[in-house]
Amino acid sequence: MRFLTSSFIVLVVVVIAAGAAPAAYAKSGVLSPGGNTGGSLLEPGGNTGTTLINPLGEGTSINSFLLSILSIITDTIGPVIVILMLVFVGFKFVTARGEPAKISEARQMLLWTIVGALILLGAKVIAIGIKATVQALSTGG
Repeated sequence: MRFLTSSFIVLVVVVIAAGAAPAAYAKSGVLSPGGNTGGSLLEPGGNTGTTLINPLGEGTSINSFLLSILSIITDTIGPVIVILMLVFVGFKFVTARGEPAKISEARQMLLWTIVGALILLGAKVIAIGIKATVQALSTGG
């Protein structure tokens, strides 16, 4: 049974990594075109059409960078983890076969899965509230 649990956790991590990496890479804008007009890196005027890509994306502040990371987590990765955990908890209930110890373990897993889902729902609201408070304090109003 431990092998199934370990295998399931590894599968979840691999699926999330495989699904999130292309989305984050595409969102970063790394694939935007830049021209190369000739010359070399050591010559003046070489690579004049090449543009540097801001790693922070559209915004130039750490605040917008952190909000974009939070957005990826709360909109893409988090719901997938919650759904997979609910499926896994259902699997634990089915395999409990009426044994009180296993049923109580499955109930604990269900409880903490729901708590995690609620934290996921509230994370963006809390972050926006903190951002508004910091901005109000920094501007004096």
